[in-house]
Amino acid sequence: MLKGEKYEADIVSSGMNGEGVARIDNRVVFVPSVLEGERVLIEITDVKKSFAVAKVIKILTASPDRVKPPCKICYKCGGCEMLHISYLAQLKIKRANVKNCIDKECKCDVYVDETVASPDIIGYRNKIQLPITVVNGKPAAGFFAPNTHNVVPFIIEGEDGECLLNEKGMRGLISTFLSFVGKFKVSVYDEKAHKGLVRHLVIRKVGESYAVCVVINGKSLPSYKQLVKLLEDKGYAFSLYISVNEKRTNVIMGDNIIALFGKEKLEGETLGVKYSVSPLSFMQVNDKVRDMIYSRVGDIIANSGIDNVIDAYSGIGIMSNLFARFAKKVYAIEIVPEAIEDAKVLAALNGNSQKIVNICGDCAKELPPLINSLDKSIVVIDPPRKGCDEAVLKAMLDARPTQIIYISCNPATLARDLRILSETYTIQSVTPYDMFPNTRHVETLVSLCLNKG
Repeated sequence: MLKGEKYEADIVSSGMNGEGVARIDNRVVFVPSVLEGERVLIEITDVKKSFAVAKVIKILTASPDRVKPPCKICYKCGGCEMLHISYLAQLKIKRANVKNCIDKECKCDVYVDETVASPDIIGYRNKIQLPITVVNGKPAAGFFAPNTHNVVPFIIEGEDGECLLNEKGMRGLISTFLSFVGKFKVSVYDEKAHKGLVRHLVIRKVGESYAVCVVINGKSLPSYKQLVKLLEDKGYAFSLYISVNEKRTNVIMGDNIIALFGKEKLEGETLGVKYSVSPLSFMQVNDKVRDMIYSRVGDIIANSGIDNVIDAYSGIGIMSNLFARFAKKVYAIEIVPEAIEDAKVLAALNGNSQKIVNICGDCAKELPPLINSLDKSIVVIDPPRKGCDEAVLKAMLDARPTQIIYISCNPATLARDLRILSETYTIQSVTPYDMFPNTRHVETLVSLCLNKG
């Protein structure tokens, strides 16, 4: 098989990244933008030792699950890998991906629930991070094309455009910002030359207001008061921030946030828990699905009969305050001191200072003595995409909490960690949630209980 060769192929399954999978001469070929059951004409674009990658030239036989994407740049942009697939089929593909990952890693037969649908499949994202570029002399915003740093703009100064996944009010904010950049001749960052000021625009909606953060390759944003006026004239409730990032890096945000206008903290409420957080704080992007997951975790805790809950990777403590409704004591472990200080404020704001114990430290070191000091306990873990640190898994297996609730955004690392935990724990339930409709990503909630004997 050589690069540039063309083949007719049947798509036999779906890959983890939302692409179709064909088999040609006993070699796996990954083909973006096609579906299982389709017959396609493809051209090989890359050949590796054990697999190849191809692009579709023509769909010869279309799947009944194929739909016309409502976005004109769908196949160019890296944001929506599944916008061409019917929503019901998306849910089935995501369940299959979770199931396949677990089956490959775990010896036990694990049932995976049907994927819980998102109430909204368009306009659901409360946060957007946009690289800023220049198109035909005009400032523009968009997303990177797959596997590149080439920006595919969906909105250009003075032109109409929007991203369908993001909350609708963000469209006007982006347009206004691009108008500001163009009108006041604010330079745009050139990644190769490492010159220019504006790198990214990051917007997050909390409640009915917006946090607008401009990531800059410099110390200040000139004429920012004019941007404030433009946004005020449009009637937005907002706060404006800058994040200084002068490094040659793919990381978007700098280390600090500086408030230029409005509030230093974002104030909101979820499931009755009030919070006041930094724009840098991690929060789930789909409010409604987040609340569905958190409510389910609350139900598991409430029905467990266990009084002590340990919130590992607790961050600023939003989940800790939710758990405090269902447990007598919540122990929140977080390694970042600033997050712990925010968590203490949050506990006081919600009247839970006496029920929540905030512990600043390494989860792997803090878990064993804490679990051993309690009669029974539930540990809730919500790690980043890389999954649980090996030391944290070992700490839980050594200390053996009564129950573990694992929230994951990566089926592969979830499956790897479940393989280790399932030697000592029984997997009671696995439920995928569609936190990210029209993309390849999926959130999964797993409940495990300690084996008897």
